[in-house]
Formats: sequence, structure tokens, C-alpha cells
Amino acid sequence: MNATSYTLPCGHTVRDPGQTHYCTYLRLPELLALQPPPEATRHPDEHLFVATHQSFEVWFSQLRVDLPRAIEALDRDDLGLATWLVQRFTAIVRMFSPMMRVLETMTLGGFYAFRHHLVPASGGESGQWHEIEILSGAREPEFRRYLESEIHPDPSSGPHSRLWTDALEVLWDAPSLATAAAAAFQRRGVTAAEAYAASHGQGAHWDLVHLAEALLDYDEEVRCWRFVHARTAERTIGPEVEGTAASSGVRYLERMATHRASFFPFLWRARGELWQRVQPPAPRS
Repeated sequence: MNATSYTLPCGHTVRDPGQTHYCTYLRLPELLALQPPPEATRHPDEHLFVATHQSFEVWFSQLRVDLPRAIEALDRDDLGLATWLVQRFTAIVRMFSPMMRVLETMTLGGFYAFRHHLVPASGGESGQWHEIEILSGAREPEFRRYLESEIHPDPSSGPHSRLWTDALEVLWDAPSLATAAAAAFQRRGVTAAEAYAASHGQGAHWDLVHLAEALLDYDEEVRCWRFVHARTAERTIGPEVEGTAASSGVRYLERMATHRASFFPFLWRARGELWQRVQPPAPRS
């Protein structure tokens, strides 16, 4: 280092230690220190497993930033911004299925070399994802019961951790993306089915229709990701092996993929309501 240059922690040399630099702006030394070094892994594929799940959490953090923004935009009837942000949610979640597919590149021997060290942890313990679900509109009573489940006294049985937090308590009683969207329709004085009918009939309420379609894209992409998650688990551990948190493994993930309520049921119901509207009257007997 000479009198007019400085070496940063990343090893790069710069003119001014206070200047904006790629590595320091992104805090890369700290970020990359969060993955296990080769000597700390039980198999090289363990690094892939950790890096992939950390990547999920980083993207979850972006959804946590943007979901309240979308709710606030809906509250002030800024449907353009809300729709834009929801389209971003979909773009983010759309990356999740390919990320699960990356995990399928682990060899079975590689994954099994460290899988038993994951017990009793589980991806179901992600607090950020539960916050995203609640912010999006998940309010099923059984979902809350699952989150509030107490730790099982038998170490061989789940649950092994209580997932309900003060943050989830606050979010549960706060507006969600679903309630904010429903309120936007109510302020306009139309149901979702009426907005769809008006858009193709009189060319009205297109902003509401664009919002609705963006919300359904997001909802559908979450469902697709849950399905792919189950398929990835089936490919890595088979259909009968118990999950690391003493769940039923693939069967549990299947239930999450096929039996969880949608975030925006009023938009899905609008399809049937509109279909009933366009049916010809029944012939008189």
C-alpha cells in the first residue's frame, strides 16, 4: 500500500478507503463468511445445501420489505404501484422452484453424509416465510394452531420448537395483502366478478383486473413452489422416509402443496361467479 491507496478487507486496493466499492457495499466478506468452509463440511454438497437455503432467506427478506409497501399502496388506492410490486413477488417466487432443482444435483451419498446432522431442524422453522404467508393473507385456524404448537416432551417426536413469535402475533391481527386487495374492490363498489365482467364488457376497472391477475400469479407460483419442494424431497429421500423434524416427510409436503388455503380465495371464487353470470337461462318447462 502506498500513500495514496488502501487495501480493503476483501483484498482489493482502492484510492480512498471511504469510496464506494462493490465488495464493501454488498458486505461480501461478512456474507461469504456465513457459508461453511470446506474443512467444516461433512461433504462438499453440504456447502450447496447451506448456500441454497441462505439464498432463500435473502429473497424472503426482500419479500418482507416489499409486502408492507404493497399493502400501503393498496390502502391509498395506488393500484399501479401495488400491481408492480406483486409482479415482483411472483418473479421472486418463480426463482424458488429452480433453486429447489439445484438441490437435486446433490448425490444421495453426499446428502446422506450430513442429513442426520440436520435433525431436528426443518425448513418449516423459517420465521421469515411464516411472516410472508401471514402478510400475504394466510389466516387459516389450523395454520395458527400449527404455529402455536408446543414443544413435544418426547425428543423423538415433533414439534421440536415453538414457531409462534411476537412478530407473528402482530402480523396476524394486521392488514394483509388479501384484506387490502379486497378493500380496494369494496371502495370501488364492485366485486371481483363484476370487475372482470366490466373489463371485457364496458372496458372498465382494468386496473382492478390487472391487480387481481397479478395476485393470482403470485398465489399460483407459491403453490407451484410447494409442489416442486415435495418433488425434490421425494427425489432425495424417497416417499416414505421421515422428515428431519419428525414429520411424515414427503407426505407432509404433499399436504402443504395441495391442502393449504389460497391467499386470495375471493379472486379464485370470482371465476365461478362470473361463469354463473354468463350461463343462459334455464329453459322453461
